[in-house]
Amino acid sequence: MKCFDCIVIGFGGMGSAAMREAAKRGWSVLGIDQFGPAHDLGSSHGQSRIIRRAYFEHPSYVPLTLRAFEMWNELTLRHRTSPDIKEILTPTGLLQVGDRDSQVIQGVLASAEQNDLRIEEFTPAQIQQRLPIFKIPEGQVGLFEPDAAILRVELCVAAMVNQAVKLGAKIETDTTVLSWSVADDGKVEVQTDRGRFCAERLIVAGGAWSQGLLPNLRLNLKVLKKQQQWFQIDRVDQKLINGLPSFLIEQADGTCFYGIPEIDHLGMKVCEHSGGLPVEDPSKLNRELDQAELERVEKFMKDHLVFGHHRMVHYSVCMYTMSADSHFIVDRHPELPQVSFAAGMSGHGFKFAPVVGRYLVDLLDGTSDPDFEFLKLDR
Repeated sequence: MKCFDCIVIGFGGMGSAAMREAAKRGWSVLGIDQFGPAHDLGSSHGQSRIIRRAYFEHPSYVPLTLRAFEMWNELTLRHRTSPDIKEILTPTGLLQVGDRDSQVIQGVLASAEQNDLRIEEFTPAQIQQRLPIFKIPEGQVGLFEPDAAILRVELCVAAMVNQAVKLGAKIETDTTVLSWSVADDGKVEVQTDRGRFCAERLIVAGGAWSQGLLPNLRLNLKVLKKQQQWFQIDRVDQKLINGLPSFLIEQADGTCFYGIPEIDHLGMKVCEHSGGLPVEDPSKLNRELDQAELERVEKFMKDHLVFGHHRMVHYSVCMYTMSADSHFIVDRHPELPQVSFAAGMSGHGFKFAPVVGRYLVDLLDGTSDPDFEFLKLDR
């Protein structure tokens, strides 16, 4: 049985970043995934993700977002070796809308003020004058973050896995982890349906399967089914090339929807960020189109966008793995210092993948980081 310096379970967003970081440090690395690189059966897929600095969820995320931008740009430089290769990060700007006292607006303002971030404020009339595709109710406010961008999510994962492999990492695809344990000599043994592997260290980045991979930690995770839709509408200003930014709108009842402008043939992506149906077993996720979810999104579009005709051209299903407080859990195992993990990314974690991946390796290298204190298991 070959032994590695580090095994990474799961190489979606967090795991692929951890593999790359460990390989960069000269470790021998094995990545194990029950599917394969950049698959569409977990949480790290769906064409695009928004990345932003003025973080309404908590101001403590802002230092991590600033690092994330730097690391994604560095990955892009290494990945995009010719002009015909798609860029990983694409600037779009982000318009966030809600009532003045809403969670989104108050959170963005707090993050911007505490971290001296560039934010522009607009009234509904000003928004509609500049971006006539929008219908914004009177009394709401719009905050525009010009430096926000989108990440091409599958391309990000594929690039990180590819770079890890170029640095010497090995990968085992279509391989299911059945269990793992620590032997008397301190080495970690991982039992899979395709054999047993061992390593000096272990990183668990199991996404929706985290609870089963870390059964003794009482993570209190809840998995939600999330549906993503793409629409063609009869307006040319749905396209990024024509100036439409990404947008996130919190309605008066607290429900929250987001949209990403058309970046290719699929059209404009519009999804609900709030809500979601509970998933008992992520391996048996119902991937059929949820008509009720589609109707909620279409009602949102009718209420907040101006168009005559629309047509859904594509949909996909992914999962949010929610922690109890909707913040990530990134830490070292409390009883096994050779094991680190990331779980409960709560539907807003992908943008942090390179930062989290590096920290998962740092934890096993004996390095702590005060910027991650608010994400510890024992908070």
